[in-house]
Amino acid sequence: MTRPDALNAIGDRAVAEELMPRASRVARFGRWFAAKGWVHVLVMTLAAAFLYPFAWMLFTSMKTDEELTSPRLLPEIPHFVPASPYVREAPSLARPEGASEDGWKTLAESIRRETEAAVLAAIPAGVAVDPAAWAHAAAAVVAVRETARMPKQAWQGSADEAMAQYRALVTPVAITDALADRLAALEIQTLQLRTLDARIFPLVGGADIATKITVESGSATLVPTADGTRIDYRFASGSDAPVVLAYRFTLPDGVQPGDLHKLIVSLKPDDSWHRVAATLDLDRGRWVSDRSTSLAQNRATSIVFQPPSFDDDTYKARTWVRLSLERPLASNEMFENDITPEHDRSVLLRLTISPSSTVRAMWGKATRNYQRAFDSVPFWTYVGNSLLLVALTTMGALFSSAFVAYAFARLRWPGRGVALIVLLSTMMLPGQVTMIPSFLIWRELGWYNTLNPLWVGAWFGNAFFIFLMIQHMRTIPKELEEAARIDGLKVVQTWWYIIVPQVRPILAAIAIMSFLGAWNEFMGPLIYLRDQSKFPLSLGLFGVNLESGSDFSMVMAGDMLMTLPAIIVFFCFQRYFIQGMTVSGMKG
Repeated sequence: MTRPDALNAIGDRAVAEELMPRASRVARFGRWFAAKGWVHVLVMTLAAAFLYPFAWMLFTSMKTDEELTSPRLLPEIPHFVPASPYVREAPSLARPEGASEDGWKTLAESIRRETEAAVLAAIPAGVAVDPAAWAHAAAAVVAVRETARMPKQAWQGSADEAMAQYRALVTPVAITDALADRLAALEIQTLQLRTLDARIFPLVGGADIATKITVESGSATLVPTADGTRIDYRFASGSDAPVVLAYRFTLPDGVQPGDLHKLIVSLKPDDSWHRVAATLDLDRGRWVSDRSTSLAQNRATSIVFQPPSFDDDTYKARTWVRLSLERPLASNEMFENDITPEHDRSVLLRLTISPSSTVRAMWGKATRNYQRAFDSVPFWTYVGNSLLLVALTTMGALFSSAFVAYAFARLRWPGRGVALIVLLSTMMLPGQVTMIPSFLIWRELGWYNTLNPLWVGAWFGNAFFIFLMIQHMRTIPKELEEAARIDGLKVVQTWWYIIVPQVRPILAAIAIMSFLGAWNEFMGPLIYLRDQSKFPLSLGLFGVNLESGSDFSMVMAGDMLMTLPAIIVFFCFQRYFIQGMTVSGMKG
């Protein structure tokens, strides 16, 4: 067939496929799916099923405490908040169990209308938000809470009876709680000072904050409230100038600048994810916070600012924000801030509220629990211990398995078969049987509370790894060893230069399994270690679970940090792992 004829044939085939009836194309797809497509669907389904726990842990680590009760898998996405206070989004009212679908539509409208009217009448004055929007959101909260408290039988009677039971639950306390729940406002409640000898001095609190703290820059006003002082701020964009609050005070009697341990700012965030930082002009020096704190959630919390102290040398959770000396103050700054040799106990505290754009707020929410997990434990000390154990254990497993397997697979010596049976029979012994004898041996050697028991055993071989290596070495042609001996190589040289290069796939598989085993090892460190400075990451994060078990989001962040290296190593080297596990040795 000439080239023009071939092109014409291709064109005719394309036209035929274009004119092919839809039923024929569907039938052809059905035949392909019956032959091969179901395999792809099955594989993708299984992959999604195995990845779901990892995805759940990842998304949970990015949630706040308030989101943990939500059935949603994904965390809520924060957005730029231009002003505070503001009304939070109203929850949706679901049909309660026992209520009919048609009857619930009428009841839901009556509940919404009556609840909004009651809430609107209870809205306090002096809050710069839309009263109608606030009433709508708070009424939705009241409706969700109180309908959930009603029994199922209440919805099976008449609408008037159901509304009567609902009205009895809508109390002034329920309305007040709902109004507070739906209003997001930034409030400073108290400011305290703590000295190195554990004395606590209240500096300012309540409505006095509005008169003692001043707005040094930025668009904000201070409004006294029942619990503290509300900060009403306005930002045009995420790159707008920050709001700076200044508070001048004198150290209490008997307290010198060197006695300062902590400055505790108690506040109620507004869930805006804007950032708070601090500077402290003290003792003719300016101290600056090392990092900012996001205004997350809508519940009372505290930010602790702390200069270097004895706490820095301990392994306790670093729940404070460290203050570092930025620079000494110049003479004019000291005069301006009233910090002079005659007034060396005067202090100027500045709180800076920096706006967060939507992207910056999303980043702050995604990393918040991870930062808290880092601060809860000496993370990098634990990581260093884990990496040391992983390196020593992996090297020991590689050397011992390759060396011992060579003797079983390639050398002839009396009792080899019996020794191999004894070696393989050790795999039938559960670890609980040898746990106590092993502990007694390591303790007699003086290695209790050291890392040695956790890695020395790997250098004496692992029965499973040796078995894999034996099976792999038996597939290597004997001619290679014979040629090596003719060239003058000794037994050990033959093992190193000829055999080891041939078993690289199985060595890679053993390295991956050794890494995963050593990285995830928990029981061994729990038994042999008592010094926190020697803990690996697995045992260190267990302490986070014990101390902060109720802080589920932070625990998931720590677990994510523990799991991620193992997942990365496996997926990066899975080709070598699969190749090694198939025992596909060199063929003759």
